[in-house]
Amino acid sequence: MRNLDLLKLSKGKLIELLELPDHLRKTMIPILASGEATAKEIAKRTGRARAVESSYLNQLERMGLLKRERRGRTVYFSTYAEK
Repeated sequence: MRNLDLLKLSKGKLIELLELPDHLRKTMIPILASGEATAKEIAKRTGRARAVESSYLNQLERMGLLKRERRGRTVYFSTYAEK
């Protein structure tokens, strides 16, 4: 997984990230760094349970910050392309 360079984020994405509550920001940062990830991959990075991360990822999707794609039995979350 590549490192997230906050200076390379657009001003809008950076503001969105900073406005998130801490628990959602901790989930969102690995997605921004990697481009896409599963709940299991995020849980490994954050040290939280997969079920917790799955809940947070679904919440971020409902907020319109992430999109979800199912490939077989695995669900991948990713950011929307920069506008």
